[in-house]
Parts: sequence; structure tokens; C-alpha cells
Amino acid sequence: MRVDLSPTHSVISPLHERREHGGDRILGRLVSLTGAEGIIACELSPNEFGEHWSVGHLISIIHQQARLVGVVCELSTADRRWSDGEPNIAHVKVELNGEIVDDDDGSPRFYRGIRAYPALGAVVHRIRAEDLKAIYAFRGVDGVEIGKLTQNPTISAAVSVEELVTRHFAVIGSTGVGKTTAVSMLIKKCLSHRPKLRTLIIDPHNEYARHFPKESVVLTSENLELPYWMFRFEEIADIIYSGRKPNSDEVDALYDAIRTAKAQFVASGASMIAASPLRRAQPADSGSISADTPVPYRIADMVHIIDEWLGKLDQRYPRSDLRALKYRLETLSRDPRFKFMFGRVVVEDNLAKVIARIFRLPKAGQPVTIVQLAGLPNEVVNSLVSVLARMAFEIALWSDGAYEIAVVCEEAHRYIPTDQSQAFGPTRTAIGRIAKEGRKYGVSLGIVTQRPSELDATVLSQCSTMFAMRLSNEQDKAIVRSAVGVSSASTIAFLSSIADREAIAFGEAIATPMRMKFADYREESARLSLTPDPDPNLAHLDLRKIVCRLRGEYSPETAAL
Repeated sequence: MRVDLSPTHSVISPLHERREHGGDRILGRLVSLTGAEGIIACELSPNEFGEHWSVGHLISIIHQQARLVGVVCELSTADRRWSDGEPNIAHVKVELNGEIVDDDDGSPRFYRGIRAYPALGAVVHRIRAEDLKAIYAFRGVDGVEIGKLTQNPTISAAVSVEELVTRHFAVIGSTGVGKTTAVSMLIKKCLSHRPKLRTLIIDPHNEYARHFPKESVVLTSENLELPYWMFRFEEIADIIYSGRKPNSDEVDALYDAIRTAKAQFVASGASMIAASPLRRAQPADSGSISADTPVPYRIADMVHIIDEWLGKLDQRYPRSDLRALKYRLETLSRDPRFKFMFGRVVVEDNLAKVIARIFRLPKAGQPVTIVQLAGLPNEVVNSLVSVLARMAFEIALWSDGAYEIAVVCEEAHRYIPTDQSQAFGPTRTAIGRIAKEGRKYGVSLGIVTQRPSELDATVLSQCSTMFAMRLSNEQDKAIVRSAVGVSSASTIAFLSSIADREAIAFGEAIATPMRMKFADYREESARLSLTPDPDPNLAHLDLRKIVCRLRGEYSPETAAL
């Protein structure tokens, strides 16, 4: 059944109104309204005006002194048919998400939510370019361009770097949609506007190095140095026992052997803890050292301790467990795959040097550290990520705000999965601590994943800004749908069909949810300007305090170092 478009009918033809009133933006009339959605009746001609309607586009509905903003989420003809010979009457469902009111000076200003609803028959317009800019503009906050709006490529898609860095972000999307280039673009923008920022990228597929050819230090299985004595007990135990859960006797024996070896190393006076030019304080008393204290010890000392235990008649630990532990320690220390942990012939206290290199203190024009995991043994990856995330938090904490550190975790669902039984506890704890407490101390988190439904929901919920790229899995889309909220739920319908480098962006760093396309990171690289360290020597002074605090030796005397 056709809808009557005579002048006496409540739905006036847009074409008739253009002729009568000279308007060039009127599209139709509001014919149905609920609290969140409206239906618009309009005329679609095969040859004109039809190009103004598209799913995802914005329109405005005139009401009093305001212009209500709606997102087109569904299109259909009134009779479910199409005529090539005469105009077709269409019903367009829109989702209402805010309104625009002109300020005293005539400039448009966008407000989320609807204060007053229009009556049926309200006029619907194509949205003005000035109104479109106002919707995606920040008020009182400097927005940084990261791309363009899909609806109007002349309008910038902007984010607040302050909110992006301090309140965490997530980039999600299927393989091949451009997550790596999108993340690279975001990092480059953040580095340009945050002089104190250092970025640590956990890269399991070795993809990021080519995106930061000049700004990064790339750590691989060949040049990474992370001594085994920097690992906490749970982290090193996971490596020694190859991911299996040891029995209580094995746990006790390993803990006792590590603690005793550390105490011997400190007490011997052979370590560089006392002699280090970065230290003036005396080393910790051996009685205060635990298996978690980041001080050196020798694997050879551990083996010798185990041999002594094996030679005793009254043995505390089962001999089979001790022999297995001794064999495993000797095997790991000789395995070339673990040389980044056990490769040094002489054990020395180089904690400050390792921290300085990984976390860029000073940054020396290279504020990005990329840790490539592809060449490392699989059994060490979880513990390695745990150490890096934990150290990032502690360095930001103990530097008293002198440095900002962003940890970008690619394939994050591997390290913090929804199923806790599949997760490595220390890694989950370290990343979760950044997510929950990091913003207080200057350490932030960037989550990158292709399976948000397999990611710990608590960590994902702490990411206040999300860039959702193309997704096809319904469980993954449901996660995004729950995060974006009711007012923009229809936007998620596009996730299966958006193009490469496109994203639905929403959250604290975004003025309002938008569909946008990321700029080319290569163009941004040409414009990237990094602020040099104001005083490189300051980083070395800060390292003294950080090392002391990491070892629990901070005091008023060490504060004056």
C-alpha cells in the first residue's frame, strides 16, 4: 500500500517542500518516536536525493531551538518494494544520541542525551557540516587528529591524548584489519604530545619494528638481556618446572635454594651491590633477603647448595625432587635458547643497566622499546611478560611521576584470558595491577586483541577508550555491544562489514562515538617530532633511587643520592 503524499497528508514530500520553501536539506518527516529511536518517512527517487541516506550516517531533526542528532540504523521502503519509474516512500529508523544547540555567538554545541522530544511531523534535515564538526569536537580539551570520519572525509577524527594515555585503551579486530598500523598511529600521536612518555610494546609476531624504524630499540632473542635473578619466585619457578604446578616439597626446596644463594652472594662481598657506582648505601642484610628480592645469585651456588643437601643423612626434601631440580637448573643454564637469562659467564649486579635499556632512561631519541617474543622459548613467555609488566608499574611508582610508561600488550588474550585456569597468575596480576591502579602513578595499558570474548573482562572494562575494528564473531561483537552502551548500540551492526583501517571509536578519549578511518602511519612518521630529554643525567640519578626502592633499601640517606 502506497503512502499518500498529497499536500494535506501529514508526511510532506521532501521534493514538494524544496519547491515550496526553497530548502535543499529537508529529507522527510518524523512519523514514529520512542525514547531512543524514531522512524522517518521520506521520498527516495531513483535519480535524486537517495544518496543522502546511508546506514551509519547522521541526520538532524528540528525541534524548537535544538537540532536532535540521529544515526541511521535501518532503511526500508514502506511497501517493501522498489519502483524505477516513480518516487518510493521509505521508512528510516534512526537512533537518537544527542542534540545540537547554538551558543550566543551562533556556534553549534553538541550535548549527549535528549532534553525534550519533538512532535510527530517534525522536519528532518541532512546534517550541516558545522554541526557534524561540533559533534566530534572537544570542548576545553585539545583534540589530536588520528584520521577522518567515514561519513565526511573532510572532518577530522580526533582523540584526547591525555585521556587515551592516562585511562588505558583497547584496539580490537580480526586478523588483517589493520590493528598494528592503528596502534602505531596512536603511539606516535601520544609520543608527540607526551614528552615524558616511554612505550613498551609486547610483540609476539614481530610486526612493530618496521613501524618505528628510528624511534625504537628492538629487543630480540639475540640481544635481550633480562637476568634470571630479576624474576620473582613464581616467575622463575614457572620456567624451571616448564609450566607444570610443582608439589609442595619442590616449591619449598626451590625457594630455600634461591634465598640461600642470594644471601651467600650478598654476604660474600663479591657482588657489585656494594661496589656499584650507582650505590652508596650498604647492601641489604642477608637475613632480609627473600627469593623475590631483585639481587643477583649464581646458578652454580644453587647447584652446590643442592649437592650439600643431597650429602646429608637427615634430608628435609625428597632426594628425587632435589636431583630433578639440579638437573633442570644445569640444563637451563646451558640451553642457548635461554641465553637472554643465563648467558652471562660472570654474574654481576647490572639491574640499573637493564632497567635503563628496557625502559629508555634516558630515552636518547628512542622512547619505544619493542620486545619481540617470536624467537623466545614458549615456556618463558608468560614469565617474561610478567616481569616486564611488573617492572613497568614499579618504575613508574618509584620514580614519583618523573616518567610515564605505556605498556602495549599485543595478543593480550594469551596472557590475561577469561579462563583463570588457563592463565599464569603473576602475569594476570601484573597486567591487572596496571589496569586498576596504573593511572595513579603514570603507567598505562594498551590492549590489542582479535578475541575480546577470550580476554579478562575486568581488564577490558578498565580500558576507557576502545577502537573496534572489523569483527565477525558474534561473541566478540557482544562484548563490544555491552561496552558501547544502549545509546550507540546500532553502531556495532557495522562491525562485520567496515573496511580495513576503519573503526568504531568510543570512550573517554572520544568526544562522541564515531565511525572513522585511521590515517596512514607512514605519513605521521614524517611529521613525528620527539621532545629530547631535558637532562639525560637526571635519569641516572633517578635510577639510584629506583634500584634502592626495588630492593626495599630506600631511606632518607638514599633519597639524597
